[in-house]
Amino acid sequence: MSFSSRETSLATGAPLRFYEFRRGVMRWLYISCDRDVTVGTQVFRTVRGGISDNGIRQSGVAKQDSLLITAPADIEVAEPFRNSIPSSKIGLIIYDGHYGEAERKWRYTGSIASVRWPELDRCTITCQSIDAEMDRPGLSDTFSRTCTTYLGSPWCKVDLNPLRVDTTIQAMTGATISSGALAAFPDGWFTGGWVEWPIGQGEYDRRTIERHIGGVLTLLGGTVALGLGRAIRVFPGCDFLATTCHSKFNNLANMRATPQMDGKSPFDGEQVF
Repeated sequence: MSFSSRETSLATGAPLRFYEFRRGVMRWLYISCDRDVTVGTQVFRTVRGGISDNGIRQSGVAKQDSLLITAPADIEVAEPFRNSIPSSKIGLIIYDGHYGEAERKWRYTGSIASVRWPELDRCTITCQSIDAEMDRPGLSDTFSRTCTTYLGSPWCKVDLNPLRVDTTIQAMTGATISSGALAAFPDGWFTGGWVEWPIGQGEYDRRTIERHIGGVLTLLGGTVALGLGRAIRVFPGCDFLATTCHSKFNNLANMRATPQMDGKSPFDGEQVF
């Protein structure tokens, strides 16, 4: 039978919902029934207590059509949200199908916005559709004395690999980590940069560096998920000023700024500019 015939049948339908969460090459695959289902080389796993959602809505107002997924409290895809927000987006694709039927239909594309644990044994995963993401206002590249891009971007063109410091955490508190390798750099060298560490399958999680003094880095979001002896990669920061772009990165030719811009606005109301 086909997917369509099972959908319209009164007796042969056995509806399933496939949830495919993805972060880079990482995948979390779940199924709404009581047994695992294999699709090609992928195995969609059943979870204790089941996984379900409140239905896919399309009211025309994307931000109001949040999808709420209810799942066990210890479901793997929710764990990165326990103490902070992951540095990379976790996307979601939903397919509908029927048990014993190979054909599936796409139903939803979005990403996880937040996770709550309203009960000890259950969590609620709030997802927003790709339409809601497209409704967000974008950044405007305006005339500015400071650079409008970020370090290492395709527009910046700075190669960060030679500037990266690979080291291990030798000491830490709830907000800071320390390594002797970082003390060789002047204070503030890594301020505004970031620390990253492997989380498996080639993916990395990241924290922004709020302050760098000696061998100590203060991290935004604290040191949750980090530990003594963990291997980390530390990247320098940029304050978006022309002097820093030239002296620290030798990249003034690619700076997206107008540092000598006149301080007088042509739109301040005066007739003569």
